[in-house]
Amino acid sequence: MSRSHIITDKIIDKGLIRPGQTVIIGLSGGPDSLCLLHALSSIADMYELDLVPVHVNHRLRPEADDEADHAADICERMDLECRIYESSCSELAEELGVSTEEAGRQLRYRVFDEVAEDLTYEGADPANIVIALAHNADDQAETVLFRLLRGTGPHGLAGIPAARFSAGGYLIVRPLLEVERSDIEAYIKENKLRPNIDKSNSENTYTRNRIRNELIPYLEENYNPRIKDNLRRFAMLADTDDSLLRDIAFAEYSDHITISEEEERAVIDLEGLSENPPSVNSRIVSLVMELLGLESSATYENVSAVMDLMYSEHPSAGIDLPMGIRAYREYDRLVFSGREEVLTADESIALYPKVMPAREFDPDEEEAYAAFDFDKFNAEHPGRIGDIVLRTRREGDYLPMKSGSKKIQDLLVDSKVRKSARESILMAAIGSEILWVLPSGEFSGERERLKGRFSQKYQISDTTERVLLIELGETM
Repeated sequence: MSRSHIITDKIIDKGLIRPGQTVIIGLSGGPDSLCLLHALSSIADMYELDLVPVHVNHRLRPEADDEADHAADICERMDLECRIYESSCSELAEELGVSTEEAGRQLRYRVFDEVAEDLTYEGADPANIVIALAHNADDQAETVLFRLLRGTGPHGLAGIPAARFSAGGYLIVRPLLEVERSDIEAYIKENKLRPNIDKSNSENTYTRNRIRNELIPYLEENYNPRIKDNLRRFAMLADTDDSLLRDIAFAEYSDHITISEEEERAVIDLEGLSENPPSVNSRIVSLVMELLGLESSATYENVSAVMDLMYSEHPSAGIDLPMGIRAYREYDRLVFSGREEVLTADESIALYPKVMPAREFDPDEEEAYAAFDFDKFNAEHPGRIGDIVLRTRREGDYLPMKSGSKKIQDLLVDSKVRKSARESILMAAIGSEILWVLPSGEFSGERERLKGRFSQKYQISDTTERVLLIELGETM
């Protein structure tokens, strides 16, 4: 049997490509992607496939423009239109603080999603669109070894998935994942195809190239000639176990995870999470990181560091992750965000203090207010009603209690006000003495949320003759 039939049979048997689909093909023009394009074109009529080749020019090498032209020529000879996009992954790499390889990978996936959206706009059924990429069996072995050397968990050791969804919700498939590179090279030769040859693949600048060109050949010669088969088998077994645990993690905790991909923000409700085995919690963390586009950064070190936050006794602990994402605790929540959101005070609120006879004191209990014995207050701060101000916390602020006082910092921590919201809490103050901590939805207690916290130094009693009433209104 010819290599052509071997590869097309494997594509058909794998079942990742189905009749009537619109297939976006990532086409670098190299041997792998050219093999995939040619093989799919050979069954396109039989399967009624609409093939959409896409080439992304990263402008990294002098020959990049020629390679784009060659990809377009290949498609033209197959009577296909090649959609060519240009994006500088060097700029993205600098912006995100990642390697050019990682930046290029992210750019390609963004482009594929954009093409899928364009095709949907042009009338294609989005449920029938797939993105076909040309990763092969050798890529799988190299990826597993690369991740093992770099440090990863079981999910990373599962290697490259044969199918997964993109950030845009489109299915990504890899029909050649069980095809060896030697079969692809034979296919290229048998069909007299002329692929682009990326000379950088033979250079050992990148770690992955050194693994391909040096480490694996060394292991084959000196340890096990079937090392690639064993790595692929290991990936398959790891994927089987990991998929089960990930399904358990997702089923158990999906209702407690809030994801906003647009804002690059995710929140995990930690209540009850400490009862889970670490194997489940680590996969919850990995799932969230993947949803935020941090799949390649879900290393053992990063996942372990996030898990340490889960169990930390520090309610505001945080760590920085790659790509500008920060993970931090907010008491019983674990937040992943592109920026740690800091809330600010509502500047539309104003204080209106006034003095009235105690017999006339009849406030609206539905409204928030503070009331004190005016004569007690005036004895401490004679003639200083006008010095009562509305502001946020300052160093040295304290709230008088029945015995002693409580630092405002300690009050906010004890009331579980998240760190990023503490500057939004307003207070009626005279100097460093806080008379009233205004109500806020950030407080953990129901009364604090509705009424706030009050100084207990000037409490109203049966002997109170005049009341200092502080009400809220809008700024003039």
